[in-house]
Amino acid sequence: MARLLGLPQLPLLLVLACNLAAQEVRQSPRYTVAVEGGSINITCATPGPLLGIYLKQRWPEPSNVIYYEDKREPTVDKRFRGRITFSGLQHNLTISVHRLQLADSGAYACQAIMGDEVWGPGTLVVVTDKLPQAVDTCQEAQLMRFALPIALAVGFFLVGLGLGAVCVLRTQVQRLCCAKDKSPVCVVYEDMSRSRCNTASTSNQYQ
Repeated sequence: MARLLGLPQLPLLLVLACNLAAQEVRQSPRYTVAVEGGSINITCATPGPLLGIYLKQRWPEPSNVIYYEDKREPTVDKRFRGRITFSGLQHNLTISVHRLQLADSGAYACQAIMGDEVWGPGTLVVVTDKLPQAVDTCQEAQLMRFALPIALAVGFFLVGLGLGAVCVLRTQVQRLCCAKDKSPVCVVYEDMSRSRCNTASTSNQYQ
C-alpha cells in the first residue's frame, strides 16, 4: 500500500486528515429527558474557526431552531422565540431551551458553517408530562426500603405488647385464685368438718 501511494503523497494525506479533524463538530449530550416546563442545554463545539452555527431539529419535522454568529443578532425560529438563551462563543456554544413543551421532543443536531457544512452527532430530546418511570420506581424502592423495617418493628412491638398483656392477665388470675383458696370461710369450714369427724369417732368415756 505504501509503494502504491508513494512517499510524496504522505504529506497530502496528513493535511487531509487534519482538515477532517478540524471540521469535526462535538455535540453534547447525546440524549436528555426533561419534564414539561423545564429546561435543557445543548452544547455545540468545533476545534477550528467557523462562520456560524445552526441548531436544527431534524425529526419529527425538520426546522431551523437557531442560527448564531458572534457579534450578530441570532435568528430564532418562531416556535422557540422567548425560550432560547445562549452562553459562550460560536465555536463553543451552549444553547438553552426553556419552558419545554411536549412538541419539543425530537432529534436536534448542530450544523457548523466553515466553508462546508459539518454536522454534529445529534441530541435526542424527550419531553414528558411527569417524571420518568425509572425515577418513580427508584423513589418507590427507597420508600419500601425504609417502610419495611418500620412495619416489622411496629409488628414485633404489637406482638410483644399482646404477649405481655396475656402474661400479666394470667398472673392476676392466678393471684385471685390463690386468694380465694386461702379465704377465712374456707378455713373455718375445713376446721369444723375436721372437729365433727373427730367427735364422731371418739368413744363416750361416760358410758
